[in-house]
Amino acid sequence: MITGIDVLDKAGGIPENSNVLLIGPPGPEKMIISLKMLNASLRAGRKGVYVTTDILPSEIEKRSKSASADVSEFTNKSLRFVDCFSWTLGEAMPGKKTEERSDIAVPGPSALNDLSIGITQSLREQENANVVFHSISTLLLYNTPEIVFRFVQIMGSRLKVAGATTLMHCEANMHDEKVVVTLKHLTDHVIELKLEEGKTMILSPTLGVKTWTEIKL
Repeated sequence: MITGIDVLDKAGGIPENSNVLLIGPPGPEKMIISLKMLNASLRAGRKGVYVTTDILPSEIEKRSKSASADVSEFTNKSLRFVDCFSWTLGEAMPGKKTEERSDIAVPGPSALNDLSIGITQSLREQENANVVFHSISTLLLYNTPEIVFRFVQIMGSRLKVAGATTLMHCEANMHDEKVVVTLKHLTDHVIELKLEEGKTMILSPTLGVKTWTEIKL
């Protein structure tokens, strides 16, 4: 999978049909990387699904433009949003689609069964999609770790069966180390980010980036 991130693409990108955990500190870096990956794959003719628990789909589109990774032109076409966030603002009803958008609404991050159904529905419409899940950390705020682990394991298997390549966000230094270790165990690859003297650094030994390397976003 093309990522739009030079150091990863030079190492071969992300293997198709895999689940990847993207761990990094609070800030825009994880979203920018995800949007660059999604934009690159959409422009290469792949379909996409963006699962959001933390931010409105319209805001994601806005930020994609400022990150030079505009995905808005693909919305309602080859890109579908599964929206767990609008419900918290009273702006969406489960299963309801507006005339302007075809987002799949889910009643909050604690409704994991509804979320599973929404993701499954999106995958039926977007076969072999590249998926961004933003974020696993939010699920852990609303559910016990054991329930989230089960969700990640089952949903991750379904995504792979559907031919999806998935990038799952996780906030660094927010969870117990045992939680992070378990999430790493449940995914195929891990991409770690850190900020160092104003630079964004990346590490992913299984994806060929074996030492901390600066990336430009």
